[in-house]
Amino acid sequence: MSEFRQDLVSGEWVLIAPERAKNPSNLKKIDLYQPKDGCPFEDLSKNGNEVIWTYPEGDNWEIAVAKNKYPAVKQGACGPVLKLGPHSISEGVGEHDLFVLREHDKMLGDLNSEEMLSLVRTYLKRYREVSKNECTEYVMIFHNHGHEAGASVYHPHSQLISTPILPPFISRNFNGAYEFYKKNNKYVFGLMIDWEKEQNKRIVFENEFFIALCPFASLFPYQVLILPKNREAHFDQLNEEAELPFAEALSTVFKKIKVGLGNPSFNYFIHSAPVGGSMKDLHEFYTWHVEIVPKFSTAAGFELATGIDINVIDPDNAAEKLRCAQI
Repeated sequence: MSEFRQDLVSGEWVLIAPERAKNPSNLKKIDLYQPKDGCPFEDLSKNGNEVIWTYPEGDNWEIAVAKNKYPAVKQGACGPVLKLGPHSISEGVGEHDLFVLREHDKMLGDLNSEEMLSLVRTYLKRYREVSKNECTEYVMIFHNHGHEAGASVYHPHSQLISTPILPPFISRNFNGAYEFYKKNNKYVFGLMIDWEKEQNKRIVFENEFFIALCPFASLFPYQVLILPKNREAHFDQLNEEAELPFAEALSTVFKKIKVGLGNPSFNYFIHSAPVGGSMKDLHEFYTWHVEIVPKFSTAAGFELATGIDINVIDPDNAAEKLRCAQI
């Protein structure tokens, strides 16, 4: 039986419809493989990408942080939001960087915890640097793996984009977390963790500091959230003691996705509180987290017209499949 479920934070509805899984997938997987010879990320400087720094420094670097050769936003002086007739506009200023892993054929699902730790520390260092810019209101770190997820280059790389405005999805989630607290006198992310631990159906992985789960109202097949067990609102509040457990959670989940789901394309994002002045009074009600979305379908007429996604995989079954994947 199909079932509509509402996300606790955003208020978005999803239709869980396992019967539709009998229909063929509307997403044909395309092999993005590109050989090492001629790869634009094998020699970043030669191919026009300015290298900012490497981690670690020196010839034995593992990850290079570089300027994106084709940035969505560009460095510049930020100004106020202006009006053009009935519309609001803001200059497209910000940072658009790449985190390029050195090894051409070593994807996220191949990294062990120590290798993932290097990537986490690289994220944190650059996130903190960009956050200091007075024009920066929000910083998003994301990773596209595979053609269906929007990747155009095979070589493994994450990206960072900072913006002078607060993205509407983040604003809705902040308001949702605050409204939930006002109504229930409970922090929504903490309640979610407690309820999932009590249910013990949708947990994929857990350690002392983090829990990975397929949310009850999963918008997409095999969607996974990785949540810290404390209530830190900002990703850059991650302390040194929790860095390796976070890397362990990432490494484990990506390996399970690769093995259990046949190495699908996926997007993953680090959701965090704004670094600028937006909604400061609401930060305490929010918790930073990772969202991973494997790509098995595309939005069609119903989804685009209503804003309600159709998920053909029951989150209980999704979590069981990932949890049981032998890595």
